[in-house]
Amino acid sequence: MKGRLTGFGLVSAVCLALYWPGLMVWFAMDDFAWLGLRAAVHTWGDVLALFVSPMAQGTIRPLSERLYFVVLEGLFGLEALPFRVVAFAVQILNLWLAARLVERMTGSRLAGAAAALLWIVNSALALAMSWTSAFNQILWPCFLLATCHARWSWLTTGSGRARIAEWAFFLLGFGALELQVVYPAIAGAMTVLYRRERWREPIPLFAVAGAYAVFNRSIANKATTAVYQLYWDESIVATLGTYLRMVTGFWRPELPRDPEAWWLAGEVATALVLAAALLWQLWRRERAVAFGLVWFFAALAPILPLKNHISDYYLTVPCLGLAMAAGVCAAKRPVWALAPVLLYCAGSGYWARRVVDYNFERAEQGRVLFAGVVEASRLHPGKTILLTAVSSDQYWSVLNDSPFRLVDGLQVYLAPEGDANIEKHPDLGDPGRMVMPGPAAWAALEAGRAVIYSPAGGKLRNVTDAWRRLGREKWSGTLATALEMGQPLPAGQLGEGWYQAEPGFRWASGRATVRLGAPGTAKEIVVEAFRGAEGGRRGVVRLEVRVSGVAAGRWELLKDDSPLRAAAALPEGVDRTKPVAVDLMVSPVLNEAGAGGRSLGLAVTRITMR
Repeated sequence: MKGRLTGFGLVSAVCLALYWPGLMVWFAMDDFAWLGLRAAVHTWGDVLALFVSPMAQGTIRPLSERLYFVVLEGLFGLEALPFRVVAFAVQILNLWLAARLVERMTGSRLAGAAAALLWIVNSALALAMSWTSAFNQILWPCFLLATCHARWSWLTTGSGRARIAEWAFFLLGFGALELQVVYPAIAGAMTVLYRRERWREPIPLFAVAGAYAVFNRSIANKATTAVYQLYWDESIVATLGTYLRMVTGFWRPELPRDPEAWWLAGEVATALVLAAALLWQLWRRERAVAFGLVWFFAALAPILPLKNHISDYYLTVPCLGLAMAAGVCAAKRPVWALAPVLLYCAGSGYWARRVVDYNFERAEQGRVLFAGVVEASRLHPGKTILLTAVSSDQYWSVLNDSPFRLVDGLQVYLAPEGDANIEKHPDLGDPGRMVMPGPAAWAALEAGRAVIYSPAGGKLRNVTDAWRRLGREKWSGTLATALEMGQPLPAGQLGEGWYQAEPGFRWASGRATVRLGAPGTAKEIVVEAFRGAEGGRRGVVRLEVRVSGVAAGRWELLKDDSPLRAAAALPEGVDRTKPVAVDLMVSPVLNEAGAGGRSLGLAVTRITMR
């Protein structure tokens, strides 16, 4: 027991030494979407819907996302440290479970400790150890390993309690990640390798996993971008090759195609030594090595069709299987394995720390920006905050996921042309949607309803006076040709038939009018809208758009609440040198009950000429 604890203590120390900045990393990207879940909970029905409704690409992960964020945010608010402490605690538990499983299967404490060590230093774990939303990649292996322990106990002792525990952990694993469907293959490998006469026993597991896979596919959102599109073709082989390179720990997709010679040499050396060791042990019929390889390929298989979404954190669980196999090989020949293991730990550990440090620095920039905006809103109560000189990292790690909705009363947008220096990632979002048009910003500044801040230099600075002079020169007396309808709009652009702005949209009645600036060289009018949460009670909703009184186009919105992006050529005869009136006519409308109820046509998000 003392030797086991010593080995586990050393591996845990390596984990903390390598990833300690991940303990202090703040929130980023998808974190802000999950942090807003509590705001939607008002009744017990909301609680049930929160935990069973499909979200993010149609996934249902009540334990690793819903429960994790809702409980910790409820207890600690926007303090990130408790989230990180829980993630680290679960990962250290994973190291214990992994080391103990290999020890039970081989009888070697050294093999168990080596497997845990080789897993934790793999650079694929860096994102999971430094991004709160990747907690699913930490919680899932906890259930997967616990399920394997239960199966091993059942195979070796025949305990009925172990069988019950296996099913309990198996089913709970689906609450962490839908990829739990791979467990039957892992359980089957363990059974065939160690108790071949019981090969039929995993069949019920396959049946449940298959049923869940069908259910999951039925609720999954159809891929609207190529990122999450599944490709069942020869590209799977190329994707597998990419992941095999990444699992060495020496190579990452964002690195140049022609890496430095010593990194390439380290990658090749690691791959050759590992391949030779695995083949030798397979030749000697080492069952634990075969089990580790089955784990690796089974856990990797479901993500291979995602050729446009190759990510290192998808390797978090698969590389545990390879670490198990490699740990067994290392324990068989510890003297021979010492140099390759040290090379691998140095190279892979280097990249792991680089990734964690980068994620910490990026999140810290986001934290400073967020805290600065909150302080600015305190200094300017009730005023809209416009941001200029926002970097790409700041936008994509923080602003793109609307974090300021987590603070009551905050209205934050990018200043005019504030998206000019932000890298474009259409699959992630459109920075232009946060940009307040120049005329609207000018009107807000002149009326004293807005202030402009810049985060350049690492600290938020008030640059309102300089921008007020710029606005007077560029936008005084002009009208915007693109309107984000959820934003404050300048007087003179919003006509009759509109209701108060809501987050990201504004309701139009049966007939609503806006004025846009002179079309100039614009060729078309684009209206983006959706039906709203009405359950399809109106049937088909029809929209007609007129420009300067001339019909531009007609569209229908079906009951499925799919968003509409209506684009039509500007009618001939429109004077391109003068502002134009755009009329939206919607039928039928949805009349709200009660006195003063609204007549709702469509929830309009954006109107633009381009």
